[in-house]
Amino acid sequence: AFALCAAAFGLAYAYISSKISKDLLALAIIAFTVFDLWRIDSRGAEYTQNADIDAAFKEPYYVTYIKEQKEAQPFRIISLKQDGSYGSAVGNNANFHAYFLLQDISGYSGIKPRAYQDIVDVLGNVVNPTLWRMLNVKYVVFDKPVNFTSITEVFRSPESVLYKFDNVLPRAYFVNTVQTKPAVQILNLIKNNAFDPKETAFLEEGSLAVDRPDTTQASVNVVSYKDEHITINAKATGNNFLFLGDTYYPKGWKAYVDGKETKIYRTNHAFRGIVVPKGDHKVEFVYAPVSFAVTKYVALILSTGVIGLLVVGLFLSNKKKENL
Repeated sequence: AFALCAAAFGLAYAYISSKISKDLLALAIIAFTVFDLWRIDSRGAEYTQNADIDAAFKEPYYVTYIKEQKEAQPFRIISLKQDGSYGSAVGNNANFHAYFLLQDISGYSGIKPRAYQDIVDVLGNVVNPTLWRMLNVKYVVFDKPVNFTSITEVFRSPESVLYKFDNVLPRAYFVNTVQTKPAVQILNLIKNNAFDPKETAFLEEGSLAVDRPDTTQASVNVVSYKDEHITINAKATGNNFLFLGDTYYPKGWKAYVDGKETKIYRTNHAFRGIVVPKGDHKVEFVYAPVSFAVTKYVALILSTGVIGLLVVGLFLSNKKKENL
């Protein structure tokens, strides 16, 4: 890279010193660029067939079963397998289910949000029915049959047993009441399974008066769920509080009711909540950080400026030739 830079600067100096023509300089720079692109491109990784890895990442039978259910609403799973196999909560590749595009609340990330790490630190693990309900856990995977409350076996294979969590809550739903408590108290309430997340949601500051939804009329339906854009059709019977079991992250996420921005409340320490007024509404959660928008337009302006300068330079160069 230093050699190419040195050669390019050398040619530029030669052109300034009138030792080579600008056409030769341009051709040389083009040749250097093509060579450099080829040099880097030739370093591409090579795929080597590995029978062990291919076998390990074969779709498990319980994953096939889950996909065959063709769930209309988003859901999550949790793996509590302890046999050290792929997909186990301990041992090999706890992030295994992401390979099959299943949202698993177990696994590992070195850059998890601080709020979720608080939950893990206080709870000690993620085997907690209250947390499962808030996180929309619908399926639980074990490596053998277990005697566990509130789950029903739905599928069994030689290496896994799949259960459905009987008390699952949707990804988004209306909560009956809202209270305010310090973060530590909220975390301990989750740890001790001391509240019903469908009945009560907790904020950490301020106060909020909401109406209890009429369960015979109120409804929440997730129409589209994408990484950066969630669309929900909601019917509220008053100023109802809508809980979304996704991470609270104010630096970029915005919420809209019928296109009008509304405040996102930090709910149950790590999740999101908004107030939906009475009536039928289109609710959207959109990830659109200001930094991305600013950078996009700065890059567009600068790129347009560079192209404009090149056009002006060519025009002036041709005009100079005509005058000569």
